[in-house]
Amino acid sequence: MASSVPSQLLTAIKARRFSAVARLFAPDVQFEAWNPSGRWVAEDPLTAARIIEVWFTPGSGSSVVWSNETNGARGAATLEFEMAWKAPPDEQPRTLRQVYLLTINKAGKIASARVYCPGLHTEFPEVDLEKQRRQKGLAAAIPKAAAGKVVVKAS
Repeated sequence: MASSVPSQLLTAIKARRFSAVARLFAPDVQFEAWNPSGRWVAEDPLTAARIIEVWFTPGSGSSVVWSNETNGARGAATLEFEMAWKAPPDEQPRTLRQVYLLTINKAGKIASARVYCPGLHTEFPEVDLEKQRRQKGLAAAIPKAAAGKVVVKAS
């Protein structure tokens, strides 16, 4: 059994085979994407694939952290995924979550794609919240005289 178009798209993105991504789109694809840097639009497969390539460049070693796909009536399909990879020069970890709302035509090509992406995520170092609270005076000691009292102010 052939894999679904959303599955093929995810496989091609993960493998960084953007020419394979372009082959999944119909010649007159209506591609629109929104992310924090703005709105991206393409009306041909090569431009759509190039836009996707820009999001995942530079870097190597892609791994799918999480994915979900659906196929519905009249060619409706969705692909949601979170992918991680490392970017040069210091091999900084990057994570990108995207949602693709697709329409697949009768020829099995993506006729329209709406892509939503909240933006690139990097791994953040462990944070000692208690230390930060102490440094900012947010975890100050409670005086012994006030320890047993509850003060309520009327507003």
